[in-house]
Amino acid sequence: MEPFVTPLGIMSVIEHFLFYDRPYIFLCVDKTNLKYVVHLVDDDEFCEKWFLIPSTELRVEFVRTGKISLRDSLLLAEQGWIWEITTPFDDSKGTANIRYCNELAEHDLPAKDVVLNLPERRLPVLDLDVARDAEQAFRDVFLLYLNDGHHSQTISANDLGLILLRSQGILETLAHKDVATRGRIPATTKEGVTMYYAGNFAASVGIRLEAKYNGLVPTSVHDALSTLMDLIEAGAIKENLLAILKKLQSRSIVRYRFFLQALEQANISFKAEWGSPFREKRVASLSIQDIRSAIGIMNLEGEDTVQNLELIGDLRLIGVQTNKNKKRSSFEFVSIEGEIYKGTLSDDLLEKVASGIFFKVPTYNVVAAIEENIEINPATSEEKISYSLLNIKENK
Repeated sequence: MEPFVTPLGIMSVIEHFLFYDRPYIFLCVDKTNLKYVVHLVDDDEFCEKWFLIPSTELRVEFVRTGKISLRDSLLLAEQGWIWEITTPFDDSKGTANIRYCNELAEHDLPAKDVVLNLPERRLPVLDLDVARDAEQAFRDVFLLYLNDGHHSQTISANDLGLILLRSQGILETLAHKDVATRGRIPATTKEGVTMYYAGNFAASVGIRLEAKYNGLVPTSVHDALSTLMDLIEAGAIKENLLAILKKLQSRSIVRYRFFLQALEQANISFKAEWGSPFREKRVASLSIQDIRSAIGIMNLEGEDTVQNLELIGDLRLIGVQTNKNKKRSSFEFVSIEGEIYKGTLSDDLLEKVASGIFFKVPTYNVVAAIEENIEINPATSEEKISYSLLNIKENK
């Protein structure tokens, strides 16, 4: 292997990550088998200056595949410090100093969006530690163990796709949990809880998912995964499950039921393991009987996805058209939060309009009673949301 002569001793270069006319970023190992990710920081006519980042095998893999940016590999070094060394061109010894990560200068750091993108190397199966992985990657890690009871390592592509689709769907609705957040789930909310497939592992069928974004503070995906683990841990114990369901919006309950139905359809038991960047680790499992019993507890019908909203805002539009004895109605209301609600008039309100009641538009600062109906396509988990205006009254 290529030698790398440093004030800390002679090391061996294992792999070049970035090489033009000379190495800029590479991996080396010392005589005690400690690995370092090495950055060329600066040079002049006398020497080159390098940063050496002590790194575990997992951290090396995260850096080389772009799961951690080059900037974060320095700022978030596992030890909290790195070596800064110089290698003089005259073959003199050079210098070596410890630099603490929180004291690094901006001009010494790579740009925020610079990442490597080298092919992934499969990590040893026996080295699986979800809490450690999450802590070192600074992102949530979610492991799914799917077992058909026969230790088969295969699963129908349709079943697997549906399970992954619905697991993502439940996270989106759990993140969209505020009472004030109604209507379609915003793209920003979906983006914030996006999970990426990050490989498989030894199990009947083991799937590894990782959060798209990393962070040093709890994120929306962190909270959503925590609630999902609460649901799974509750299993089919009615009292425990209902206590959690009462805290959730109806669309989240429906999505969780769809997720369980996907597991039931595949006829598999399920185990989930969650690791967070804050060294949290939780494990929960559901037998196929638990899954069926939990579905039975959540005996939901369509009306459970209907809720009445009372909102303050401005009525921008209300209208009724008659075409070939068929009435078509519409309204547009903007809440004080800036949310826009469009839909039809309720039958009762249509009768009031037909009897001569007149609504001036636009009308400002009124209270609107609106019915929100959420329909979820069981095949795709896509939502269709409709609104019906029930009444308008003054805001006193």
